[in-house]
Order: sequence, then C-alpha cells, then structure tokens
Amino acid sequence: MTSPVPYAAYPTTPPWGTPAAPPAAEALEAIRPMPASRLFVRFPEEMARAARPQAPAWLPVVFWTLLLGVPGAVSAVRRSADARRGGHERYPYWIAFGTVLAAAGVALTMLGLF
Repeated sequence: MTSPVPYAAYPTTPPWGTPAAPPAAEALEAIRPMPASRLFVRFPEEMARAARPQAPAWLPVVFWTLLLGVPGAVSAVRRSADARRGGHERYPYWIAFGTVLAAAGVALTMLGLF
C-alpha cells in the first residue's frame, strides 16, 4: 500500500497572515489505509452477488397458472422460497402469477366464458 502524498511546500496563507500550523501526528494517524482483504473494485457491494446461485426461472409459474391456476400459486410459492434462500427477490414470481391470472380473467370475460 502506498503512503499518502504530502501537500506542496509553498505557503497557502497571504503574506500578512500567520501561517497555519503543520498537521498534528494524531491527525495523520487517523488516516488509515484500507485493509488488504478488501476488494479493489469500483462497487464492492456488487461482488456480494457474484457467488450466489442463479435465481429460478419465472416462466414455469406462467405455464402452470395458464394451465390450471392453483399449480401456478404452488409454483410461485416454491420458486420464491428458493429465490429468497439464494439471496434474490421474491416479487417476480408473484408478479408473473398475478399478471397471468388477471390476463386470463380478462380474456375469459371478453369471450363470455366467465
């Protein structure tokens, strides 16, 4: 790790002012280098997701909801639980289930079957 570069030695106060005191040793000790175990990437919080398993697909939820309805809810529950265990969001599965259920209801109403 490199040490911080010291400031330039030219005066920063006007000639009629009193020069500023050099920084105290305590102030220099407050500047600590980053621990060597940290990743030197631009967004380190994004690296936390790198080792996570891929989230389950939401297309089977659409298929089971179109087929019978209730199996779509079961599929959404199971897939959202798997996604939560893997550190992913749960809402895509419920959005897929609700959207397909609403679209199926509108389609059946338009056809006069419901």
